[in-house]
Amino acid sequence: IVGSEGTFGIVSKVWVRITRNPEAYRTLLGVFDSIDDATNTISDIIGAGIVPAALEMLDNLFIGSVEAAYRLGFPLDAGALLIMEVDGLAAGLQEQADRVEAIARKNGAREVRKANTEAERLALWKARKGAFGTVGRLGFPSYCTQDGVVPRTKLPEIMRHIRAVSEKYRVGIANVFHAGDGNIHPVLLFDERDPDQVKRVLGASHEILDECIRLGGSVTGEHGIGVEKLDFMPKLFGPDDLSFMVRLREAFNPANRCSPNKMLPTAGACAEPSRLSQLKPGRRAAV
Repeated sequence: IVGSEGTFGIVSKVWVRITRNPEAYRTLLGVFDSIDDATNTISDIIGAGIVPAALEMLDNLFIGSVEAAYRLGFPLDAGALLIMEVDGLAAGLQEQADRVEAIARKNGAREVRKANTEAERLALWKARKGAFGTVGRLGFPSYCTQDGVVPRTKLPEIMRHIRAVSEKYRVGIANVFHAGDGNIHPVLLFDERDPDQVKRVLGASHEILDECIRLGGSVTGEHGIGVEKLDFMPKLFGPDDLSFMVRLREAFNPANRCSPNKMLPTAGACAEPSRLSQLKPGRRAAV
């Protein structure tokens, strides 16, 4: 069921096992002059064998909008902010946090702030969780979000590619993402009333997702394939794999009543004109 995007049926009941919350947390905020320094920090933290509870990054555009909304004292000239959190048993946790801080400083963090109280920790998480709610402060009425995923070691490359795509298509792109998972969330800013801007946003989105595939990742880490990304499925999987997926879906959903025409291309879809050019992406930007 997980990952089938509703094409296998409907979940009517779920059994869950409740686990205890971690005994303790250590939350840090790294301030970097560049996105490259922040993404290199992420790679080094993972490479050091540290398993953080969270690694979340905001770029300069989101730093500005979040600071305007919440007044948390973030430096507006920073290239990136990286929220780093470790959790677990209290014994030894500070040593792990110190290692994370050392790695951040080695990669050029000009400042590492520590959340000394629960209130300070919650303030940092408010910045991350509330980031999308500040998109309207970036000055565009619409936005389109993608959620490609890449190996964490490839984060520096995909972020450089996003910057190049932004310049090529003349599209503003703000970035906030789950760095610990390699799950990016480029937010493409535009006005959906302008057909040329819509065309450029779709082209930019397409190139970003293609690059995610080239780097060994996928076009979705959370949001799913749905309809918008159907054309990418033949780029991710071969004909035999797709045929098997279709047969498996038909075993559970023979009449194709559950989420019809979602996730898997229909017969002949690979030869049809790209749906990307037919879609009208965008969400109203919240202020």
